[in-house]
Amino acid sequence: MEIDKPVNLDEIQRYLLQSRKRGVAILGILGKLAPFLNAVLNTEVGREILKDDILRADELLVKIYDEEATDKERAEFRYLKEKRLPLIADRLREYLQRVEEVKKVNP
Repeated sequence: MEIDKPVNLDEIQRYLLQSRKRGVAILGILGKLAPFLNAVLNTEVGREILKDDILRADELLVKIYDEEATDKERAEFRYLKEKRLPLIADRLREYLQRVEEVKKVNP
């Protein structure tokens, strides 16, 4: 999942001029999320960690479905399903939405 075109400084400047305080807040959010997303999306280890989480959740789901999971495995699955994977997905979604907002200023 890569952003098709990076946002350049002119786009950011136009966005800030049009959106003022809201734009500053959005760019602040982007700045806070960027290191996390760069680590996940743009590094081999980040992609591997995300892939491992998804594969582990899948393994655990099979064990739960087959009624072979321990209490610890059920708890691990709940954590992955209810906390970790949604958090990563929300951060990715928010980042991509904010980037698209900035890009709309310069179609």
